[in-house]
Amino acid sequence: MKTLFLRPDSWDLVLDTDGNIAVANSTYQQAQDIASACCTIKQDMYFNQQDGIPYLTDILGKGKYPLALYRKYLQDAALSVPGVVSVQVELQLTHERIVHGQIKFTNDKNMTGVIGL
Repeated sequence: MKTLFLRPDSWDLVLDTDGNIAVANSTYQQAQDIASACCTIKQDMYFNQQDGIPYLTDILGKGKYPLALYRKYLQDAALSVPGVVSVQVELQLTHERIVHGQIKFTNDKNMTGVIGL
């Protein structure tokens, strides 16, 4: 399946040199697909209600939600991307209860990528 290339700074579409909508390739495609999978809210996709992370029902607005469980949700979402063979999720929680971190992944061609959260 092809993935449309989205600019990293604005998450907006880009045209290629021929004037067509650009398509992402290789490791960048997988990184973008992982980012999309980790942002997908469960029951938000019309044709596949089971995909996504249960942000609305289990995470957002819940006090003392375990970071280990959120890390597992992110890892499972990243591993659902075709060609991704290993994932390491690093999360840090600030005093203001803001989560920061990154997702490091390796694909089946032994190429690596990092996605900032």
